[in-house]
Amino acid sequence: MAIPEKLMDGIQRLDPLPITLQKLTAALQDEKAGCRGIAEILEHDGAVAANILRVANSGAYGGRYRTETIGDAVVRLGTTNLLNIILGDHLKSLGPAPMYNLTENDFWAHSAASSLAVKAIMAETNPYVFPKIAGIAALLHDIGKLLIVRYMHVDVSAVESAAQEHGIPFVDAERMLLGCDHTEVGAGIARRWNFPTEVAHAIEHHHSILEEPEPLIDAVMLANLAAKSVGAGMGADGMNFRIDYSGSRERLGLTLQGFERACAQTAVWLDELRKLNAIPDRRTNDINSKRRVERTEKEPR
Repeated sequence: MAIPEKLMDGIQRLDPLPITLQKLTAALQDEKAGCRGIAEILEHDGAVAANILRVANSGAYGGRYRTETIGDAVVRLGTTNLLNIILGDHLKSLGPAPMYNLTENDFWAHSAASSLAVKAIMAETNPYVFPKIAGIAALLHDIGKLLIVRYMHVDVSAVESAAQEHGIPFVDAERMLLGCDHTEVGAGIARRWNFPTEVAHAIEHHHSILEEPEPLIDAVMLANLAAKSVGAGMGADGMNFRIDYSGSRERLGLTLQGFERACAQTAVWLDELRKLNAIPDRRTNDINSKRRVERTEKEPR
């Protein structure tokens, strides 16, 4: 299905990625790019360098010893994880996705949790099955939502009603009402930002059941499910999406118990990243708000 013209124009008008991200994206596709060269890219961006050192010493990425220099951080994290961290920060600047019932923090949490879930799943199975760009594809898989809310004016309740009335996944209801869906738009953004073709392909098909399954798409599908399972950015679509859960797990060599452990680990890492970035947990806020209401109702008038 063709992307509507206003969205195609929106993709073309997107600001390019910050220069540090552009250079790291190019390094990801350059087999000759070494740790020293990548460290030099980061050292010229003080804010990025400071954040990389903070995250490199967090529970999600930290090792046995504290990382003191950017060079050490590059060796510990690798290009893909570095790109994940910096890109995750950039996503926070792109705004909320109200049509999908996602605040700016919700969107960040879902993207970050999906990327962390890839790392957690890899620890539960054969890491060599995973393409190294799986974490990036998982981080960006819903990026199309951010552009759709800028250019398409549809009430989320209309999409939800269409999905419920016709008994179809949320993404099909998007196509019905918008003429496209967030996976297609997201793939267009990935191409605009010069990410590897495989990343764009995985974004475009992360809600598709393909006749010939691919490990990268399996990984992104499971990462999305893991993020939703720990309550990170459920949004309007919730759990209403296609996934070959058993097939994806089996193809990646992941057991049911392994997936459950990966979800638990993802939740722990996400909580640490939230604290590191001073981002509140919406679930905690909702619970606290409910408790305040209950206390108010119980107070004598």
